[in-house]
Amino acid sequence: FEEYLKQRAGGSSSAEIAAAPAAAAPVAAAPAAAAPAGGAGGDLTSTLGSLEGPGQVWGDLGIAQGKEENDLKGYENFGKFAAALASTGVAAEIAGAGPFTIFAPTDPALESYELLRGPLTAEIIKQHIVPGLISQADIPTADLTSLGGTPLVYRYAVRKHFVNDAIIGEKTFGPYSDYPMDVACSNGVIHSVGLCFGFY
Repeated sequence: FEEYLKQRAGGSSSAEIAAAPAAAAPVAAAPAAAAPAGGAGGDLTSTLGSLEGPGQVWGDLGIAQGKEENDLKGYENFGKFAAALASTGVAAEIAGAGPFTIFAPTDPALESYELLRGPLTAEIIKQHIVPGLISQADIPTADLTSLGGTPLVYRYAVRKHFVNDAIIGEKTFGPYSDYPMDVACSNGVIHSVGLCFGFY
């Protein structure tokens, strides 16, 4: 743009301006949406330990920290769910060939559950696991009976898909990665959710 202004001030014709190459002024690129980490053929439990969750922005709390509202604050990952799988013994139950579908809650979702309802039990963890391989597209018509035998409740409302009140395929604010869906593993698939099914 600066080059254009210089040419304009110098009295160049519009044809000369159009023929002149545009100046390559450095432009700050918007952050690229990160691809979901993990998958790549690992099993469900090991993939959960390294899976990158949705990007979260500072929002109005960032102003006091000297940040813009849409600056990246961090990622909501799945370490708490992976640890709970191991500590409750459920990881051993899904260690075989499967396949299994996991609706993996983010760390903040599990922190909220523990704060309001108490510790995570094997029963709660099993609510997030469904035997069989269910893609995101197949969720509305799939049998959603959990590993613990509890039927999960699917519904479609306000142009969104829900399972036990958790949005399936939730989007995040800004240019950052959304909730990972259809993360392929050697013994199943992972869909991430922002709510613990134990609240339902």
